[in-house]
Amino acid sequence: MRLQSWRLRNSIFAAVKKYDELKPKFKDVEVVTLTGESKLGFESDRKINAQLDSVMEKFKADAIVFVTDGAEDDQIMPILHSRAPVISKQTVIIKQAREVESTYYTIKEVLKDPAIARIVFLVPGIIVLLWGFLFLANAERFFYQAMSLVVGIYLILKGSGLEDIIASNARNVFSSFSLQRVSFPFYLLSVFAIVLGGYSLYMTLSSTTFASANEQILYALNQAIGFIVFAAMGFIIGKAIDSVQLKKAVYLKNYFLYASAILILSYLLDSGLKVIEGKPYADFTWLFGNVLVCFVGAWIAYKLSGWIDISKRATKLLVGLPVYSKDGRLIGKVEDVDGKGKTVKYKEYRSNEVLNLKEGSFALKKGRVFVYS
Repeated sequence: MRLQSWRLRNSIFAAVKKYDELKPKFKDVEVVTLTGESKLGFESDRKINAQLDSVMEKFKADAIVFVTDGAEDDQIMPILHSRAPVISKQTVIIKQAREVESTYYTIKEVLKDPAIARIVFLVPGIIVLLWGFLFLANAERFFYQAMSLVVGIYLILKGSGLEDIIASNARNVFSSFSLQRVSFPFYLLSVFAIVLGGYSLYMTLSSTTFASANEQILYALNQAIGFIVFAAMGFIIGKAIDSVQLKKAVYLKNYFLYASAILILSYLLDSGLKVIEGKPYADFTWLFGNVLVCFVGAWIAYKLSGWIDISKRATKLLVGLPVYSKDGRLIGKVEDVDGKGKTVKYKEYRSNEVLNLKEGSFALKKGRVFVYS
């Protein structure tokens, strides 16, 4: 009977020892080492499969003796069984108890959970960063107050369920950054605006040139609103460009409404701050007039968004999108659009015919054209 034995990391010496034990008893015995990836998963298993196939081409094993020193190596047992029967398994524990090793891998897997990782690493990381920032600013006396603020905000976000929403949006933001996209400069501009706004806000709050604390705070709020609006508009413009580039122009209407809402809200906040500052012209009548202007602006923006909405219009942005029947079956792909004739031409997969869709007989949803007639 031919045998194979192999190890992972520290088990190489145990494998050699096992080889010495089996060599007198069997005709052909070989020691084989298999390696995957440091990060467990599909890619690691794929590499082990390829290595095992290469070994089996040179050494046709009738049975396997599996020597390992890692608790996570159990996941490759099905791979081994698919090539030859595993007649023995030896787990080598070197300078540690089995319970300690199992606990290590359990903790390692638990820390891969994003929610737990944020508690274990994110909050302490922010606190350490906060200490360093306050130390550089010669304001260590505010550390405990700032730490309480950070922990309190995190507990509120965690308890209200907003933590997962913010984390999901943050992943969406970071996934949008790509040098291959036309929108990249706008995302970069948004990040630059946030960094510059944070620095300007710090310089304003640490300045001693203001006549009163109220004047200093109001000036800082004006600055913050300006930078936030600038960063938000850059991000929305970037997302709008992405929607065109990635064949998701149906979201253009939403991005237009978001941008309009941000501009209207910033105008309202600015008007309110001018009233609080006590500007000669900024009384409550003036503020009420500005509120009416904002309502009119919101109504105009809503009407204009209907013109931007392409969900039921024939436009070149539909070219290349998949076409589905009203019951959800994929039936073809948009080949061309006649904007003047207001028709969408798509090729049907089954008959290979080019068919026409009139405006109103289809709708665009989530990057797909659905036929209703």
